[in-house]
Amino acid sequence: MTKNEILGFWQRIYICTVLLGVAFAALYISLEQSVYYWDFAAYFDTFNRQGALLVESPLQWLSQLRTSIGTDDYSVAILVPLMPFHMVFGGSRLSYVAGIVTVYLVPTALFIGRMSYVQAASETSSSRGWPAVWIAAFLYTPFWAATLRGLPDVAGCLALSAATYFLWNSRFLAREPVISGIRVGVSLWLAFMLRRWYAFSVIGLGLSAAAFCLLQVAKDRDFAALRNAVLGGVCAILVIAGAALAFQQPLILKILGTSYGDLYSGYKTDFVSQVDQVGSRLSYVNWLLILFGFYISVIRRNSFVLFCAVASVLTFLIFTRTQDPDRHHSMPMFLWLFPAYAQAIVAIVSMPALRSRWSTVAIAVVAGSAYLGTFFPFGRQVLSPVGYVFAREATLPLHLDNLPEYRRLTDDLVREMRPEDRFSVFASGAVMNDSLLFEMDKDLYPRIEWSCQVDSRDRFRPEALKSRYVVVTDPPVTHLQPGAQICVTIPDQDIVEGKGIGAAYKRIAAYRLSDDVKGYLYEQVRPVSKAEIDALYSEFRKKYPGWTTPEW
Repeated sequence: MTKNEILGFWQRIYICTVLLGVAFAALYISLEQSVYYWDFAAYFDTFNRQGALLVESPLQWLSQLRTSIGTDDYSVAILVPLMPFHMVFGGSRLSYVAGIVTVYLVPTALFIGRMSYVQAASETSSSRGWPAVWIAAFLYTPFWAATLRGLPDVAGCLALSAATYFLWNSRFLAREPVISGIRVGVSLWLAFMLRRWYAFSVIGLGLSAAAFCLLQVAKDRDFAALRNAVLGGVCAILVIAGAALAFQQPLILKILGTSYGDLYSGYKTDFVSQVDQVGSRLSYVNWLLILFGFYISVIRRNSFVLFCAVASVLTFLIFTRTQDPDRHHSMPMFLWLFPAYAQAIVAIVSMPALRSRWSTVAIAVVAGSAYLGTFFPFGRQVLSPVGYVFAREATLPLHLDNLPEYRRLTDDLVREMRPEDRFSVFASGAVMNDSLLFEMDKDLYPRIEWSCQVDSRDRFRPEALKSRYVVVTDPPVTHLQPGAQICVTIPDQDIVEGKGIGAAYKRIAAYRLSDDVKGYLYEQVRPVSKAEIDALYSEFRKKYPGWTTPEW
């Protein structure tokens, strides 16, 4: 094939994959209630604000972009390639998710899929190996779980795929060390710049590359290669450090001065639970194929698969020292497990007894079943007799039971509050939280008095007890492990039971929320007293002795 024919082939593959991916996204979004909150809404809302600002004032948009890259934990840089979708298709949820699929997810799937296939294939491999790997990469559920939830973090996986490619093709920077080091440095910095937490993955990949480089040098006794690799590594580090200091100095200083282990301790469970969480994001069949891929890789000495696996494990071990990995946090771990998955697929398709189109069909059925069962209620129901084919952790379209009750609550708040009034929410979970309410009615956003969601990150904010209205639930609604959100549960229970600070409130409305949770709207009938604040903080100090009672 000529160069133009090859380019045309990949363009067709890309377009077809994008169209299919957007169709899947459209089906998923059509099943959702358009009520988003927390991270599910954060970048979506920013997408719309950035799109409007770009049209209104491009220079101001550029200035804000520069500031965001330099200072924000949630940089808007990740949304820049999505702006054409806002300008052409508007600010709908489908436009936003379709942009992520088109710009980030499909290129990542094709990149890691092709790279994995090339390293797994041999002269005796079946020609049907690539279509099977392509299907598996496109339907790889870890890429989709965060994307369908409105998180664009798969962008970092695209940058990490590039870094992986440059490291491997340069024999861990031993070939063309300067140019290879610059390429790797730029790729790794882009991953970090797009999402701060990718720093853990950068470290994991770097340590894996260093270990495999040393093993290769020891095996070949090629000390010239070691010298080149060190030079390349220095170049990569200089590029990362230089770019970070040039564009992100305030953020770097903030990161260096923050103990994230303490800040996110509320998000951390034990090691067994962390392993179980990550394990639940792939089906048992997928895990079996990955393990089989490792076995084949060891036999065939496929170092690429092992190099990527070590990067995945190191990233997990480093990240989980700070907090549990959520769907988006675990994407780079699964990115580097895909080469083992691809190795198993190529081996199965290439078996002499299975060299037929049916082996590819079987792989497509496995990948398709995992996708349907993980993301669609009807797929999970139909496939429930063979639940091992889809992930235990479902990522179903967002849905609230009794949505009219939530709308009645927001309507009551808007109707009852005077211009000077504020409200607070003592609940932090999928059933109820402050973000959910103001996302349902944007007029509520300036009226909210923030309370607390996570003890270790927020602490209790006593100003919430000066709000005229509070929303509470029975039972208390939380989203972390027991004891990590007493700044929510203790005030909630006191108000529901009418004791302590709860004596200052009267119930004015009740609501039937999701999962049979009862919601209540309370009005403050008198100020909370100093004695009641002291009693509240004495309860807090049983777990957090350092929490001091505020001036009241």
